[in-house]
Amino acid sequence: MSVMEDREQVLLRRVDRERRARKEAEQILNEKSKELWNTNQKLQQVNEQLDQIVQIRTSELEMAKTKAELESFAHKKAKERFQLAMRATSAGVWEKNIVDNVWYFSERLTSMFGYSEEELLFGFKNLSFIHNEDKKTLLHVLKKHFRERKAFDCECRVQTSNGRYKWFWVVGQAVWNENGDVIRIAGSFSDIDERVENSKLVEKMAHYDHLTMIPNRVLYNQELDVALSKAQSNKDSLAVILIDLNDFKQVNDTLGHSAGDHLLHHIASQFKLNIRESDIVARLGGDEFSIVLTNVSDPQFVVKKCEQIIEAISRPFYYQRNLIMPKMSMGIAIYPEYGSNREELMINADLAMYKAKGDKGNGSGYQFCEQEHINKNIERTELSVELDKAITEKGFFMRFQPVIDLTRGEMIFAEALLRWKHSKKGEMLPEKFIPVAEESGLITRLGGLSIELLVQQVDRIMSAKRLEKLTINIIPSHFLSQSFIMQLQELINTYPDISQYMTIEITEAVFLMNIEAAKSIIFQLHGMGFSISLDDFGTGYSSFKYLQELPIEVIKLDSSFIAEIDIDPSHRTIASTIIELSHSLGIKVIAEGVETNSQLAFLQDHHCDFAQGSYFFKPLSIIELLHMQRGVSLLPNS
Repeated sequence: MSVMEDREQVLLRRVDRERRARKEAEQILNEKSKELWNTNQKLQQVNEQLDQIVQIRTSELEMAKTKAELESFAHKKAKERFQLAMRATSAGVWEKNIVDNVWYFSERLTSMFGYSEEELLFGFKNLSFIHNEDKKTLLHVLKKHFRERKAFDCECRVQTSNGRYKWFWVVGQAVWNENGDVIRIAGSFSDIDERVENSKLVEKMAHYDHLTMIPNRVLYNQELDVALSKAQSNKDSLAVILIDLNDFKQVNDTLGHSAGDHLLHHIASQFKLNIRESDIVARLGGDEFSIVLTNVSDPQFVVKKCEQIIEAISRPFYYQRNLIMPKMSMGIAIYPEYGSNREELMINADLAMYKAKGDKGNGSGYQFCEQEHINKNIERTELSVELDKAITEKGFFMRFQPVIDLTRGEMIFAEALLRWKHSKKGEMLPEKFIPVAEESGLITRLGGLSIELLVQQVDRIMSAKRLEKLTINIIPSHFLSQSFIMQLQELINTYPDISQYMTIEITEAVFLMNIEAAKSIIFQLHGMGFSISLDDFGTGYSSFKYLQELPIEVIKLDSSFIAEIDIDPSHRTIASTIIELSHSLGIKVIAEGVETNSQLAFLQDHHCDFAQGSYFFKPLSIIELLHMQRGVSLLPNS
């Protein structure tokens, strides 16, 4: 082989080695590039993951920051709202953090109490500002709260810095941890002083008479029941005294209601001054009072006390230059002799009081309840039942008492007088059953029946043409009732001429009961054609003012004046004056109760118009009246 060939061979081998080496290098480079790319890919993924984590953490930090800022803002606002609420609320707030032993008192609390925080701290620790009477209640409420873990509240009095006690409503709540230990307690004080005072005022108004400021009937009943319970336990006696002012309506009507109020206040003051602290006094209504004397060992003590009270009450006093002379009637029922309970004692004291009223004359008086009064009350109750039945069955009839014309000597009127034909007691006079009818609410029915009975006789009596009028007396309560005018109007509708034959006779009591209503009814009667007569003139609160203002044609001079004419100069003066003044007003006068010739002579000498009485006739039956209607003079020496 030549050198050239050897060189070529060497060169070819070298080229082949280089080619293989380059190929290996490229292969290695490709593998490294691939590894590097993979590494870069992984690094990129890691970077992306890191970026995401950073973004998330950044977002979370930003949210946390925002939340913290919001919470800080909310806390600030909440604190501001709390402070604003503390300033705005009417309640004073307090709190104690027991763990840290820190107290909090709102500005409102310090303002209401008027204490510094140090003074409040001292007061809360020992309850020194709580009223002694309320401490026990408050401590009881707190103990119950710690036992039952329910919010507590109570009312108590707190002494403020000016020394005055005021009522507060205390509300509070404690907080317990998981171990059952109290870690905090808070509450509030609300000023309820005005509400409590108003409540007391309402309570007082409900139990005390607003005019006299003594107990009213409601409180009286409660206090009397308590007194009776004590008397029963201690085997004591007590006295229930019912008191009614005499002539109180006269004071009201003549001097005005302000004078009446002044009198009631004066009476109540005197009662309070003349009884013991253990006794009871009350105004039951109107002019009715009651006193309860407790621990009564001797009825003589009651007598002395009643006389002491009467003496104090009876002293005259002036009201706006008007002299007032108080008078009263007192009825007494002793426990347990005349009542074992309030109702029985009140009923029996009331019976005794009306007995005292009947016996009083012109002054004050008292009367102990006696078995006789109770028996009479039972009789009245039984009579009331019988009277009701008699009215339904029309068991009544009329008698007539003639009225004589003193100039002509003739019977000119006749007064119709109601009689009850009782099955056992025979003929009963009005004074026996009229009071019962009034007390039992039967007077309107009875009065209506009496008008009906009279109307049934009018044609029979008036047909003889001897009488001008028939007179019928109307009881005040019936006269003022709504049914009275209605009944008369119905009569006129049925009997158009009835009013010209009837005179309606009333007493001055109607003016004392209701003066305006009485005037109105009188004018209505006058417009319907009825004549009006005023009975018992001179015995009550006689006033010629009524005679001037009202269409009254006749007045009746009361028999009490006629009976004393022969022996009492003052009665002669009164009688003659009434006759003269009546005539000056164009009013006729009838003298009642004429029994003697000397009485008749006096009346004729003073030109009295008419007279009636036993001197002429006693009340006649309808048959007797018809027989008497003759043209014969009924006067002596005529």
